[in-house]
Amino acid sequence: MSRLRRGLMGGLLAGALGLAAPAQAEIRTVEVVGTAAETGLGATLTRRRALEDALIEAAIQGGADINGYTAVSEGVLVSDQMVLRPSSHILDYTVLSETTESGFYKVRLRAVVGELPPAQNCARRAQLDVLLYEPKLEVDLRVPAWAAQLQPDLAEAFADALSRHSEVSLQRAGGDTAPPGRSAQVGNDLDYAALTQGTRASQTQPGKLGFRASVKLEMVGERLLRMTLASRLVDGGGQGTVLQDRAQQEIRLGTKLPFRALNVLAAPDRREIVRLLGQGIAAHVATLVERYACRALTGPLQYTGKVLSLPFGKKDGLTKHHLAYSEGRDTPYILFEIVKLDAHSVQLAPLDRRRGLKSLAGMQVRFMEIGQ
Repeated sequence: MSRLRRGLMGGLLAGALGLAAPAQAEIRTVEVVGTAAETGLGATLTRRRALEDALIEAAIQGGADINGYTAVSEGVLVSDQMVLRPSSHILDYTVLSETTESGFYKVRLRAVVGELPPAQNCARRAQLDVLLYEPKLEVDLRVPAWAAQLQPDLAEAFADALSRHSEVSLQRAGGDTAPPGRSAQVGNDLDYAALTQGTRASQTQPGKLGFRASVKLEMVGERLLRMTLASRLVDGGGQGTVLQDRAQQEIRLGTKLPFRALNVLAAPDRREIVRLLGQGIAAHVATLVERYACRALTGPLQYTGKVLSLPFGKKDGLTKHHLAYSEGRDTPYILFEIVKLDAHSVQLAPLDRRRGLKSLAGMQVRFMEIGQ
């Protein structure tokens, strides 16, 4: 009666052969040549075999896993097998040349192999050109009277919070503030001048981000001062709001004073409250800046003047080592290379230059990084 024993020997075989099974495959660009002998079965079949040979070679160059097993019967070695499997996926490829030499058909191609990185990758850091508008302040009727005069302090808190970030280049807009009051004011974008002449936000230069914020102060009970922040980043190129966020902070006012005395707080007490409000503003701004700087660079391809482009560039964190990708048809993905990179725009070309550019217009693509 025979007894069969199977065991995986990938590590042993790899060590014996001087090979190591790699960890998760990185994205790499490889150039390979596939060869097929002409058999008289037709040029189409021969070409396909050469292409398959090249693709297998490309996958193996991207990394391979080696596994093996042995079969033993009655203590006698029956078989010893080794299985070589590529650990990389071919994301996309383009044929560089095809030739026939001495009865062999040769296909040379360039392929990108590996695994796509996670969707969120913040190794890229954007540079933000920010035009800060004066925040709008709304004060509840029950808030102590001195709080209505905090608008300049809160404006400075926003400017200071933005200036702390090295990736932010800050400019302040002048004369764009509504007078603080004890009820909501008409917004700057709804007053007579704005309705007839346009708002200052529309004058923001392309590539710049307008930073608009509103601050609401209200009492919760008799001792809690609540600050509600609502901020948005406005694209100067006319694309409207690109990112917005809200936050709240509560500060307990002095418990040893009667409520009526809160209207006449000493200057040091007011400064402490302003400091605490400033901490809330700083945390809120940091969240907004981080979200925008690390946002996914994705959008529909624009086709103008026989060029594919997207409104992202150097200041958005792109370099020539980035690739863009979209879902493919004949391959898992369609990959795009950067052919021209400006401050806030990029021109792309598909890795496979045989693809028609116009047919790719409107395709949703996303950027990823690739090593040199």
